[in-house]
Amino acid sequence: MPLSEGDFGLLPVRDVADRLLVAFRCGKPHLESFLRDSKGIDEQRLGRTTVVFHKDFADAVVGYFTLANDSIPLKTSEQTEFGLDHALSAYPAVKLGRFAVNASLQGQGVGQQIIALVHGVVLDLKTSAARLVILDADAQDVRVPAFYRKCGYVESLWAEAQAKSKSKGEAIATVKMIRDVMAP
Repeated sequence: MPLSEGDFGLLPVRDVADRLLVAFRCGKPHLESFLRDSKGIDEQRLGRTTVVFHKDFADAVVGYFTLANDSIPLKTSEQTEFGLDHALSAYPAVKLGRFAVNASLQGQGVGQQIIALVHGVVLDLKTSAARLVILDADAQDVRVPAFYRKCGYVESLWAEAQAKSKSKGEAIATVKMIRDVMAP
């Protein structure tokens, strides 16, 4: 069962004790080590990592996400789908660069709750404008793109065409996905 919605807390990684970052386990070593090292990335302004806590999950990290500025070209059909009236060469977006949920909470809807928090953070941006969230889902783990689809993300048609033209039969490592945070 998901954690109660109103009881999440968000802290910038720079304000979180290292012992909590080191103790975090999500089942993917590369995401665990990223969190441990993310203060340096934050200091260099290469990505902003936010650590998620919950009042019912005592003194432990529930999950985290890292956001950065980005942009993405869209095919005409995607512009129409997202209701974008202005033809731009690329649309401003926020990149969800890293995302992880504590292993003991996976499969309980907590990831979807945190994604909803991410969308709220993007909508609350005061000094930057973006309505698209983009990410590169691990194509080698079919559960990852499926999770993002459940959260309302769709594959980028532009990125899919680019990947097919470059891959020439090689396995594609990631799937670029998009979500309009203004959509219901």
